[in-house]
Amino acid sequence: MAYTSLYRRFRPQSFDTMIGQQHIKQTLKNAILSQNIAHAYLFTGTRGTGKTSAAKIFAKAINCLNPKEDGSPCNECENCKQLGNNNNLDIIELDAASNNSVDDIRQIIDKVSFAPSFGKYKVYIIDEAHMLTKQAWNAFLKTLEEPPEHAVFIMATTEVYKIPDTILSRCIRFDFRLLSKEELSNHIINVFKEVGIDYDREAVLAIADAGNGSVRDCLSIADMVISYCGNKKIEYKDVLEVLGASSPEIVVTLADYILCNKTSEALTLASKTLDMGKSVEVLATDLAEMFKNILYAKNCMDAKNILGLPTELYSKIKEISISCTNTRIYNAIEIFTNVQNSLKFTTLGRVILEMSIAKACDISTDITIDGLQKRLKDLEAFKRTFQGANSPGGTILTATQVWGGLLNNLRAANKTTEYTFAARVSMKNLDLKDLNLIITIDSEPLYNELVKYTDLFLRIINSQYSEIQSVQFVFRKDEKQETISNMQNMFGDGFRLV
Repeated sequence: MAYTSLYRRFRPQSFDTMIGQQHIKQTLKNAILSQNIAHAYLFTGTRGTGKTSAAKIFAKAINCLNPKEDGSPCNECENCKQLGNNNNLDIIELDAASNNSVDDIRQIIDKVSFAPSFGKYKVYIIDEAHMLTKQAWNAFLKTLEEPPEHAVFIMATTEVYKIPDTILSRCIRFDFRLLSKEELSNHIINVFKEVGIDYDREAVLAIADAGNGSVRDCLSIADMVISYCGNKKIEYKDVLEVLGASSPEIVVTLADYILCNKTSEALTLASKTLDMGKSVEVLATDLAEMFKNILYAKNCMDAKNILGLPTELYSKIKEISISCTNTRIYNAIEIFTNVQNSLKFTTLGRVILEMSIAKACDISTDITIDGLQKRLKDLEAFKRTFQGANSPGGTILTATQVWGGLLNNLRAANKTTEYTFAARVSMKNLDLKDLNLIITIDSEPLYNELVKYTDLFLRIINSQYSEIQSVQFVFRKDEKQETISNMQNMFGDGFRLV
C-alpha cells in the first residue's frame, strides 16, 4: 500500500479538528446553524493555514443531514459519505493555476444552473483564484453577482491583492492567519503520538519553528524527519540535519565572536563552516535567527519557553546577551537579513557573507549612540592602560574597580547565583597584573564554583573595561587550616588548636 503523506492523512474533516483560525470557524458555524449561507466566500492567507480544508468542511456542513451542535458535518449521514468521495458531483474543485482561461470559467457558468445531485447546495471551490485571467474574471462577474440559490462559490487565494475589486466587493472575506508555534508544536505532538513516534520536545519545537506558521509545511518537515530517523527517537540535532541548518554550537560561537568584535576568529570559523559544505544563504539565515534568539534572551523573562531551545544552548545565548546592548543586536540582525537580498543579485555569495561578518564585527561601522559610546570606552581604556601610569593627570585602573564593576553588573542582570559567589571574594585577594585580573581564593568549594563562571565574568568585565585580557582564579590553601588538617591526620579528628 502506498504511503500517505502526513498532511494528507491528517487533513481535518470537521471544524473541531482544524488547527487555529478560531475567528473563522466560529463565524462559519454560526452561519450554518442559522442557515444564513452567502453565495460567495473568499478565503485568503498564506499556504498551509487551512483555506482549502475549511472550504471542504463548510461545503459538507451546509449539505449535512444531521449537523453537530457546533455546526460541523456529522461525517456519517448519506450526504456526508457521498460528498466525501472525490468523484461526487456537488462539490466541484477548480485549480485556477492550470485552469484560468475564459473557457474554463464558461464551463462553470454553463453548469451552474443545474441543481445539486443530492444535497441542498452545489459548492464550487476555486483554488489559487488569483491566477484567473482578467478576461476570466469579467466572464465570471455576472454569475458571481446573481447565482442560482443552490450555488455557493468559495475562492481560495494566497495573493488577495491580485483579485479585482469588483470580485472582492461581492464576497464575504475571511483572512486566515499564520499559526502560532505553540499551536503547531501541539499538533505535531498529537500526530507523532498517533503514528507512534518517539521524540524530544526540542525537536518538535524546531519543526514548528521551521514551519513558519504553516501546518502543511510543518507536517512535510515532520515527514522528512521521520524518514531520516527511521525507528529511532527524533532528536533536535536530527531536525537540524534534515533542514540543512548549521550546527547551533557553531552559529552561537560565531555570533559570540561577532558581538565581541573578534573579526579574525569570526572569519576563520565562517570559512571552516562554509568549507564543510554549508550553504551561504543558510548560514546567513541561521545567524539572523541566532541574533533574534539573543534579543529575546536579553529582553524577555520567559525567553526560554518562547524559544524552546535545549537548556545548554539557551544558557550560552543568555550568557552572550548580558554583555551586549540591544542596539548592537539590532545592527547585527539588520546586516544578516540584508544578506538575503544581496544574494539575489550576485554570484559572489561567499564574499557577501564574509564581508557582512567583518562589517558586523567592526564597531567603527556602528554610528549609533551605543557604537559611539563603545569607542569612547575604548579611548578611556587606552588612557587608563597606556597613559595612566606615566601621566600626571591620568587614572590608573585597579583590580578593586574592575571587581566592583562586575558585581554591579551581575546585580543589574539579576544573576543572583553568580553575584552571591562573586561577593564572597575578599578585595585584598584581588590583583591586576599586565591587564590580567588575578583572584586568589582560600576556600576550595568557593574556588570550584567561581571557576565555572570565568568566561561570563570576563565577558561582563570587558563590556566596561575592554582592556582586561583575562580573569584567572588561583586556589591557595589557608596555611592555618592546612596545618590543622595535617595534625588531624596524625592525631585523629579529636585534635583541636587552643
